[in-house]
Amino acid sequence: MPFKKIKSGAVPIFFFLSFTFISNLFYQSGMVIAVVGPVTVTEEGLRIASLRTLRVFDMVYAAKILTHITPLEAMIGSLKRVLRPLQRVGLPVHEFFSIMALTLQCFPVLKQKLYERYGEKVNQRSGTSTGGTGTKNFISNFRIAVALVASFVVPLFVESMAEPEKFFMTEKLNAEDAEEKR
Repeated sequence: MPFKKIKSGAVPIFFFLSFTFISNLFYQSGMVIAVVGPVTVTEEGLRIASLRTLRVFDMVYAAKILTHITPLEAMIGSLKRVLRPLQRVGLPVHEFFSIMALTLQCFPVLKQKLYERYGEKVNQRSGTSTGGTGTKNFISNFRIAVALVASFVVPLFVESMAEPEKFFMTEKLNAEDAEEKR
C-alpha cells in the first residue's frame, strides 16, 4: 500500500484522535499525576486515554487498508448478502445498499467539482489576500478559506440534489471527452 494512501486524511484523523485522547484523559479516578486548576490527570486516565486512542487509530487504519485492498462494490455486495435475512422483518436492505452504491459513485464527481470551483474562487480572490505573518494572519486566512469553501460548497450540493441526472451526466460526458483526447 503506497505511503501516500496511508497518510491521506492525516490532519482530520489527528484532530479526531486528539479529541479522543483529551476527552478520555480527565476526570478518572486513580493516582494523581498532575493538577491544573479544576483539571486532574491521573495514571488511570492516562492509561484509558492511551488505550482508547490506540483502538480508534487501529480501526481507522484497518479501514484504510481494507478499502485499499477490497473494491467498494465487493464490500457493499458482501454486506448486502450478510444482512439479507433482515428483509424478512421488513428492513429495506436492498434499497439501502443500492442507495449506498449510488452515493459512493457520486463522490469522485463531487470531489472533481469541488476542486474546480475552489480553484476558480482562489483565482478570483488572489488579488485580495492580506500580507504579514503570525497568528492574526493565520486566523484571518483561515476565516477567508472557510468563507470561500462555504460560498461554493452549499450551491454545489444544492445543484447536485436539484438535478442529479444533469449534474452527474455532465461530469460523465466531460470524463469521456477527456479520455478520448488521450
